[in-house]
Amino acid sequence: MSRMREIAEARKRLAPRYGEEVTKRLAEKFGYEIPAVEAVTNVADAARNADTSDDDGRWPAPTPEDVDDALLSIKAARVLLLEDELTLIEAARANNRSWNQIGKLLGIPVAAAKTRPEALRQEINKLSAPW
Repeated sequence: MSRMREIAEARKRLAPRYGEEVTKRLAEKFGYEIPAVEAVTNVADAARNADTSDDDGRWPAPTPEDVDDALLSIKAARVLLLEDELTLIEAARANNRSWNQIGKLLGIPVAAAKTRPEALRQEINKLSAPW
């Protein structure tokens, strides 16, 4: 099985347990995959709250298999977030935001903001390369 297929299968397994209600219904009916970021975040939230009084019962305590599936999903989540950041920086520039404004919004120096798009492209390419 290819690595991408393995990640997709992991996200399918997580959807019924860690998806929002609509995700759970789609998973049950159509084999829908939970979005990568949602999978990672929800399993991590469940793990954080499993041994505390903060557990609101929203997510079940993760099994070792759930944790493995969430770890498989991390790479996909990283790529999505990096792509989103790049898109938003480009949109900000298209909307006449200065590098100073973008840097402040991202919490980074202006010089880092100016080089961020290229750094993001490189990281996306590196993470998107076959394993």
